[in-house]
Amino acid sequence: MAIVLKPKKSETASAVPTTGDLAVGEICMNVADRKIYTRKSDNSIVVVGSHIDASSTAVGGDLSGTVSNAQIGSNTITATELADNSVGIAELNVADGSNLQVLTTNGSGTLSWTSKTDATLGANSVGITELDVSDGSSGQYLTTNGAGVLSFATDSTNVGGTSVGGDVTGTVSNIQIATNTVGITELNVSDGSAGQYLTTNGSGTLSFATDSTNVSGTSVGGDLSGTVGNAQIATNTVGITELNVSDGTSGQVLKTNGSGTLSFITIAEGVSEATATSKAVTMAIALG
Repeated sequence: MAIVLKPKKSETASAVPTTGDLAVGEICMNVADRKIYTRKSDNSIVVVGSHIDASSTAVGGDLSGTVSNAQIGSNTITATELADNSVGIAELNVADGSNLQVLTTNGSGTLSWTSKTDATLGANSVGITELDVSDGSSGQYLTTNGAGVLSFATDSTNVGGTSVGGDVTGTVSNIQIATNTVGITELNVSDGSAGQYLTTNGSGTLSFATDSTNVSGTSVGGDLSGTVGNAQIATNTVGITELNVSDGTSGQVLKTNGSGTLSFITIAEGVSEATATSKAVTMAIALG
């Protein structure tokens, strides 16, 4: 028949035996504290065994949390912590992709493999820091030696003075849009129907619309009468100010050189007033 050994025990937390409880070499247990005690020959009570639950013990260094829930601290993994070629698919929380795919994140902690054609860079995300090149000086341009080495260089060929062509004129440093080159094709807008006008929604979108306000029927004023679609010069509104001519002196008459230039001249001696008046009337009729 098996012999059952029952050492002394206590189920009271933090209870420690005394020399009066134990003989030298005798053991006892505190079940609540999970410790085993004995009495030494010098009459001291010592712990000879214990069970410590360290799962809730806080951790530090490159880790945070507890022993049972340790987390790698933010920004603690660098080249120093990783051995060369030590991190592969097995170490990442992601299923392997296909050949030439790149590793991407959805921004919420989920990694996946994506084809290169689907990978895009954010706007204004590539600068000097992202390029394998030392910054240059103001006005220099980025160049390559054809062997994968980038550098900044001065424009020794005067690219800025190079002439441009096509729909633009001038030079690289002073490009001008050529006359009559901007039409429907050049504008980011679908063509409209005859009589429509170009309008904007105020947010950068152009479109053609019908003149629902009937601008052509709107009345005009000032030196004009009638409507936008049928404007008439009002009576007695055209004088020296409206004509492209410098005023003359009293008694001079208006003359044209036949090439569109008007001027005031004095009537030559021997020309009768009636003749001059007749010519002036004839010219006035010709001018409308």
